[in-house]
Amino acid sequence: MPHSHIILVCFIVILSAAVLVSHLAGAPVLSPYQPEPVELQRARQLMLSRPNECVTLTHFFLQRKQIDPAQLINPRQDFDHQKMAKQYRTREQSQAAWQLQALCQANEGEILPADTSIDRAIALADQYRQTDMLTTSLLIKAKLALAQKKTQFAKQLLDSAAKNISDKSHNNVQNALSLLQASTLLHQHRVDDARLAFEHIRVQAQENNHPVQQAWANYLLAEYYQLLQQDELALSHYVETLKLLSQHRQYYLKAMAAEKAANINAALGSGEQAIHYANLAASEFELLGNPSLLIRSLLNLGQVTRTSRDASLALVYFFNALDLAKTLADNEHIALLYLEIGHSYRLLNINAEALHYLSLAYTRFEREHNVLRKIDTQLQLGQLYMAQQQYPLALAQLKHALTLAEEQQNSPRLIESHRLLAQLFELTDDPTQALTHHKAHHNYYAKASRINRLLTQSLVQDSDKQLQQEREMAQLRQLNEETQQAKQRISYLAGGLALLVPFLLYGCWHYYGRHRRLQCNNHELQSSLLLEQRTALPNWRQLMQRLPKEMAKSQLRSEQWYLSEEQAQPFNDKTYYLMLHVPFMADLNERLGLMHASVLQKQLGAHLKNRIHPQAQLYDLREGQFIYVISQRQVNSLHDVITSLERMFEEFSSSFKLDQRLAIGIIGHPFLPKSPHALDDMRLGDILYLAMAAANQLSRQTGDRAWVELAAVDCQQAAFFNGDIRHCCIEAILKGLVKVNSSHKKQHIDWHTLAPDKMMSI
Repeated sequence: MPHSHIILVCFIVILSAAVLVSHLAGAPVLSPYQPEPVELQRARQLMLSRPNECVTLTHFFLQRKQIDPAQLINPRQDFDHQKMAKQYRTREQSQAAWQLQALCQANEGEILPADTSIDRAIALADQYRQTDMLTTSLLIKAKLALAQKKTQFAKQLLDSAAKNISDKSHNNVQNALSLLQASTLLHQHRVDDARLAFEHIRVQAQENNHPVQQAWANYLLAEYYQLLQQDELALSHYVETLKLLSQHRQYYLKAMAAEKAANINAALGSGEQAIHYANLAASEFELLGNPSLLIRSLLNLGQVTRTSRDASLALVYFFNALDLAKTLADNEHIALLYLEIGHSYRLLNINAEALHYLSLAYTRFEREHNVLRKIDTQLQLGQLYMAQQQYPLALAQLKHALTLAEEQQNSPRLIESHRLLAQLFELTDDPTQALTHHKAHHNYYAKASRINRLLTQSLVQDSDKQLQQEREMAQLRQLNEETQQAKQRISYLAGGLALLVPFLLYGCWHYYGRHRRLQCNNHELQSSLLLEQRTALPNWRQLMQRLPKEMAKSQLRSEQWYLSEEQAQPFNDKTYYLMLHVPFMADLNERLGLMHASVLQKQLGAHLKNRIHPQAQLYDLREGQFIYVISQRQVNSLHDVITSLERMFEEFSSSFKLDQRLAIGIIGHPFLPKSPHALDDMRLGDILYLAMAAANQLSRQTGDRAWVELAAVDCQQAAFFNGDIRHCCIEAILKGLVKVNSSHKKQHIDWHTLAPDKMMSI
């Protein structure tokens, strides 16, 4: 009998973990009653692939202030849109965020924080009498209860959720409830009732053409058959799950089913099939995007490949997983991969590399106090020394492994230790010791098989209370021993810390002072990098740092306008971007020399800084180009802004003759108020440069100052601007889809000459 089937307790643990993760991964969360914010949409996408980032996003969103949705459409109130953008969230969005946070925390392995988060969602749903949200929150709460083995509590939660479900409830909620009820029966060891429930769900999903629901039922049925050691039936259900999901992007479920199918095929001796399904599992985990799960899948792929006697190819998978684990600093997987790499090198008789990686694994397991894995490493080292005929070293490793296995009362490792010791004593011509370990190996093996049969019968007959008590007593004895050992370690640690405290305090003080100095230097450097050296005005770096935030605020205000009752009125909350070309700044160094040019630029910077609007920003882009940014709410009209800019430069006095014919290009953001996300900062910059180029053209023609504003008509579609933005914008101007406002006759602008060379044909 394979070692993986020796003790059925392992199957109970595996089943519980699989049911928990599967249900949490596939848990439905009802969409809120209004469009979901960007943060929650992104969090929902990251729930499986990067649950830690999902938790961060939901936590950030929940910092906003909750506002009654009825107030948002009240025309009698005038809100500050910038303040609302930072604080706005509705009741429904709050509950959806708490649900998402609970699921992501659970997928990250943080069950207790997840329990706290879902309690907040339940309290909000109960407070505002929102039945649908309360139902889904109760389902998630039940999943967490199953994860904590609170089966009876989970059943009570599911009964409460079932009372709220009606024919009008969403199908996903009804499907999740039925799967959870069947899983609860399995946790209660009512195996026959659980099987009938899963079969009923599968048949009903097939009749209603719900392949994903049918796949979940198939997967859990396979877990049921694997629990009862009916591997062939379990394998057929895993394969059926993969067939049902062949046209669906259910990466997680497909990967889990493929991984289980690979392990069963490996245990049954079907090497090629095992490698096929293990490769499929790795591919699906890679598509899922969760690096930790991908490492685990690559590890399993390597083990399955090595089982099929291809240790060289297994090393490729192990090293790929090791690179990824080192990138993530995943110490647990790094240690395990060292063990597997050393095992593979041992099978290939590359003894030096095997000893190197097994030693690394042993050191890490000892540092992390992972006793079971330390035993596995010593068993591998013992076999390595036996192959090298270094029998004293092999004996030391195997005896130490046997001692640890006896302390842990771990039957599989006791069996393997006695088997290897018997083999070692046979090689050293000590038949007495060999016979002793052969007998011990047989006795432990028979005992484990007997326990396995008893546990299987108890599961089927629902009479495992006595065995459960015995296991609990063994766990308590082990816990007591571990507690005593922990107390001893703590006493040694406390003594060592008492000696180290003075040195640590001195080191902290020294580090704190150095950190403060570096922090001050860094702050000064950051400030200098954000200012243009000659004019002391904000430079392009500061512009690129602030531009995404300002654009996001404008986009949010545009979305709120688009969704509100004020859509009939023009959007009047734009941010104006004015690009100025100042001729006398373009060639100062050539005309005046470096010294005079430097003084003039400093004077101009101080002059402009004291005269711009307090709510506006002015950025120096060098080469005589400036960008002036101001909100539409801060000015009476665009003409006033232009006049004030021209006056600022006129009032700048200098002993040199300066060419002050400003050319100003102007656009408003969002350029398309009904599609604010259609154009990013680079494409809007291209449009702004086009407007300034047109103003330059007018200035050269007239010998006077000139400005040109480009504004899309209200009915403009975002799809028209797909492609080269400068070409599309010029084409839109020629067709009348983009309005041109100018200080001079706009008919004098030759747009063809402003097009890129490759677009001259327009």
